[in-house]
Amino acid sequence: MPNAAPDSPSSSRSIPVKSLVRRIGAVLLLAVLGLYLAGNSLLDVVELKTYDLRLRVHPAPAAETSVAIAAIDEKSLASFGRWPWSRATMARLVERLDALGARVIAFDVFFSETENRALLEQIERLEREQGYNSASSPYARMKRVLAADSSFAQAITQSRRVVLPMVFLMSEDEARFQNAADRRQALATVEPQAVKMIRDRGDGRLDFPMPETAGLVVNLPELTRAAHATGHINIAPDRDGTVRWATLVLRYQHLFFPSADLQAARLYLGDPALTLYTASYGISGIGLGDRVIPTDEYGRALINYRGPARSFPTYSVADILNGGIDAAQIRDKIVLIGATAPGLGDVRNTPYSVFPGVEIRANTIQNLLDDDFIHRPGWMFVFDVLLMLTLGGLLILLLPRLGPRMSALLTLTLAVAYLLLAVIDFRVQLVWLNIVYPALLLVTLFVAATLIRYVSAERDKRRIKGAFQHYVPAAVVDQILRNIDDLGLGGEKRELSVLFCDIRGFTTMAESLPPETLVHLLNDYLTHMTERVFRHEGLLDKYIGDAIMAVYGAPLAQPDHAKRACRTAADMLRALRDLQPGWEKQGLPKLDLGIGINSGAMVVGNMGSTSRFDYTVIGDAVNLGSRIEALNKQYGTHILLSEFTYQQVKDEFPHVREVDVTAVRGRHEPVRLYELLLPEHYPHMDWLKEYARGYDLFRANLLVQARTVFKKLVEELNDPVSRYYLERCQPPRRRRND
Repeated sequence: MPNAAPDSPSSSRSIPVKSLVRRIGAVLLLAVLGLYLAGNSLLDVVELKTYDLRLRVHPAPAAETSVAIAAIDEKSLASFGRWPWSRATMARLVERLDALGARVIAFDVFFSETENRALLEQIERLEREQGYNSASSPYARMKRVLAADSSFAQAITQSRRVVLPMVFLMSEDEARFQNAADRRQALATVEPQAVKMIRDRGDGRLDFPMPETAGLVVNLPELTRAAHATGHINIAPDRDGTVRWATLVLRYQHLFFPSADLQAARLYLGDPALTLYTASYGISGIGLGDRVIPTDEYGRALINYRGPARSFPTYSVADILNGGIDAAQIRDKIVLIGATAPGLGDVRNTPYSVFPGVEIRANTIQNLLDDDFIHRPGWMFVFDVLLMLTLGGLLILLLPRLGPRMSALLTLTLAVAYLLLAVIDFRVQLVWLNIVYPALLLVTLFVAATLIRYVSAERDKRRIKGAFQHYVPAAVVDQILRNIDDLGLGGEKRELSVLFCDIRGFTTMAESLPPETLVHLLNDYLTHMTERVFRHEGLLDKYIGDAIMAVYGAPLAQPDHAKRACRTAADMLRALRDLQPGWEKQGLPKLDLGIGINSGAMVVGNMGSTSRFDYTVIGDAVNLGSRIEALNKQYGTHILLSEFTYQQVKDEFPHVREVDVTAVRGRHEPVRLYELLLPEHYPHMDWLKEYARGYDLFRANLLVQARTVFKKLVEELNDPVSRYYLERCQPPRRRRND
């Protein structure tokens, strides 16, 4: 079969599939790397969700916590009334926690305004109107009762273990209610809390990017001065609204302020020195004495949540104040005082569920004490890029060499191996490896390679169909495409049958006809003969001038290939007889044909050069078929079979006679030849017995008796084979005279 158009202009410029897979793979690798470096909101959120899943599936090991929560809950509200409570109640709470042995008392509530401020202002106005001074005023006792802030400040001072919160306003819009004087006063109140020790590895300018702060909300100055420490409680959710990071440091007016959680942990650890480590790109870590807590460049750390809500011991403030809590439950713990009642305190989304803000702080403080934050260092992007280059390069190298199943297995293996690495690193090393982008790269490369193979396979199918449809029937083409792996392209040895069909005397006839008439006659003849080849699902190997070469048993196996070849030959002869009257009416010459069929081992496949090849058969069996076809002229026959074909068809074609045992050029052993006869061309077939008797006599060298038989058959049937043997039975001298 002529090649499937490899030498056509479009095909010659086409890129090999392996090369195309590699090129597109390289483009996709660069695209995914670009997405990663530039950031993609959708993919980044998906990665955040995988982080949440890793936390939930592999929670931190259960351990005794150093943090407890004093909850302003519904029970407390029922006992002490609606919030806010009197500062006197808060003073009692501090005193009670001191008595129970709390090591640190950290508030998650604000006291930014004076309690009973309106009443005190009215009393002071009455004093002024009535001319009393503070010492002689009859309102002094009343003022002392109403001045609960002072009693609260006194309790805080006596405790020496209270940490109060403050909040930075992160935009000018939030800070619009503060004037410059308010901001200066607030800053002056908490300025002593700023980090004093800064170790910079950069140029010392400390002007690296950090979240902007525009204002500050603090507690009453007397409470702030009474507290052991003050720190911010700002929380910065990720873009999906989930709190994963603890902001340990914020910058305001060129000063760096620690978080209240950091201050609480510091106090718990014995109040070591606080050191801020910086570099040219930002903050690199926070020192608590000899301990250094790694952070990202913005001074944040990933919270390693201990589990779902209420993972920390939580006690109602009512129970604490009413004596319902044992000292062993509080002793040597950091006690966080915050609201948990629905609708009272702030609630936040976390990787587990919705938490009260005080529980997020509890997790953060415990991470600070245990030094077990999840790590996502700034240099991790370098690791991610190198990893994707490695994985992508490996797939780009191997996928073009592997089949679909092995490609899927390789991709799945790499994906599972990396997923296990990410999970193990997350839980054992506390390192957050990006999963989404490497997984996207693996899936994209595999899908792209698979699609390219599919498109290429479809293109090859169309090309094969376009090539084969001229040489085999459409049904066979469809079967080839369904079983394309069975083609065995490239050459293989198989048992096949080959048919050669040639027009007798074509050269002489061609010289006597005008070219247009000759072409018309030849096309008509070849069209009908090719239809007979296709009818029996043969492969039209080639046209050789006026000759036809057909193969049976390829490209798809056909166990009855010899019978198909013989059926084709019989149909060709019948078709020729049917065409003769039409040609005769057109004044065209009658055509006659000779067919040779042989069966045997042949090499079949694509053969030729790299730029031009044919799907064809070669071998001694093919040559023998061609030689047999040529012998039709010698015997005057139309269809000759080799003995190898005859042995496979004799049960289906009873009207076959042995013609000769002859030596064929190119073969050492003689070949037994048979003629396939069509019963409709003879009045009866009983004469075959007479022919067989004459043939046996001839083979026995009883030429006189054989001559009598053959002479009779020539006279009665004009049998060409009998005429051939009649000539061979003539005495040598007479034959010379003839």
